[in-house]
Amino acid sequence: MKRLKHSKPVKQHQRHRAFFILRAAALGCCGLMSAFLLMSGYESVFSRSLPLVHTLAGVNLDAFNKVYSLPKAAQYPSGYYGNFGKPETLKLPTRSLRLNIAPAIQQGPTWLARANTLHLLIPQPPRDGNIGVTFLYCRAGFRTLNDQNLPNAGDNLFIDTDTSWRYVFKVLNAKLYPESQPYVPADSGSTSKLLIDCNDAGQHVNVIIEATLLSVQGVIQ
Repeated sequence: MKRLKHSKPVKQHQRHRAFFILRAAALGCCGLMSAFLLMSGYESVFSRSLPLVHTLAGVNLDAFNKVYSLPKAAQYPSGYYGNFGKPETLKLPTRSLRLNIAPAIQQGPTWLARANTLHLLIPQPPRDGNIGVTFLYCRAGFRTLNDQNLPNAGDNLFIDTDTSWRYVFKVLNAKLYPESQPYVPADSGSTSKLLIDCNDAGQHVNVIIEATLLSVQGVIQ
């Protein structure tokens, strides 16, 4: 059988073509990754949500709109935190690590949250020198709160502030609720409250924790 004269050039052409396609695909993937990182950085720096990125994502806080007038996201004056400083971290009884507490983020009428952060709103002024109502919202998940890592009623939660004080709260309620269902906390207006609302946009539910203040302690660094 005679060998085709052009078989070798044909194979070389196919190899070059395959190499070109692989190189183009690799460059395309790198370009997409770079674009994603740039958009993610934009979200982080400017606190604005972009499609398909989800470094920041909207959360539904309608469950509390009828109880508290949620203030617009802003830096609060120092006196609005009470006498013991600004909340910085939350410690759950089942975890060794603490969850960071960051300022709330709002884009138009939408509240935004990072994937692994609690965001702070203070809908009530101080009570007896303590922070009035500590309202923390987040996106539900294993890095924050979901139905798998809820504390139990009676557990203690700890919030440390930037002035080395610790708020100790006792959990009154920790459950899942449909995000369309209003939640009315047991708030007499005299004792400091802690409310956490982690929204699961996919399941349309809220992971809600309600707690009341037990004590304020000094933290030894």
